[in-house]
Amino acid sequence: MSAVEGGAHRPTRSTWLRAAAVVAITGTITLAAACSEDDVVDTVPPPWPTRTVTPDGPPVPRTPEPAPTSTIIPVPASTGT
Repeated sequence: MSAVEGGAHRPTRSTWLRAAAVVAITGTITLAAACSEDDVVDTVPPPWPTRTVTPDGPPVPRTPEPAPTSTIIPVPASTGT
């Protein structure tokens, strides 16, 4: 059984062109990054912004609201009549 009969296909011309385009674009980006003056990996982040407002103090615990109460009204049993 040949490779074509077994389900494997030969790469078409468009597949080769697509692969060449991916290699060219990846190479261009890599080369541009390598030649760049900007070092985007090891830069020091800017300092945190200073606080413009002062807090009002520590958080005050909330008092929990009482749970609602319910009244169960007994239902008279049926007499079966």
